[in-house]
Amino acid sequence: MKYLYFPTLLTLITCQSYMPWKSEWKTVNGNEVFYAAVSAKASNQAIESGSLAMRRTTCVNATNLLSTSPKLTTILLEQESIQLDEVEIKDLGRLIATHKIKPKQDSCQSEESGMFFSSPAWETCQCLYAIEYPGGRKQFRQDITQIK
Repeated sequence: MKYLYFPTLLTLITCQSYMPWKSEWKTVNGNEVFYAAVSAKASNQAIESGSLAMRRTTCVNATNLLSTSPKLTTILLEQESIQLDEVEIKDLGRLIATHKIKPKQDSCQSEESGMFFSSPAWETCQCLYAIEYPGGRKQFRQDITQIK
């Protein structure tokens, strides 16, 4: 009877399904917080090495590099479905920089389905960053209006 559980357990481990996160505003403890989903790729050296730990580390580090102010400004604008020209985007980036917003990494996941044995897990990943914009979404929209 105990041998019947092994195939079920193995199936559960090898058939995880990846559900991408989306960038969105959420209310947390009464404050509006923007969660930005940032995707990246592990380094070629990590992928070639076959080391799962190295793939994970370099992939997560890549999302950290991508979670800079210009990238997050773009993600915020995409969420609001607002088009700005290049000068306006730079002005908004400067305005956001004055707020000294530090995105906080909330969680990360492999974008692969994560097979248990010799998998491509963590070759690509997605991390979620919490951005506490002072004044929340309403203030962000006001800042955009100020730029236009």
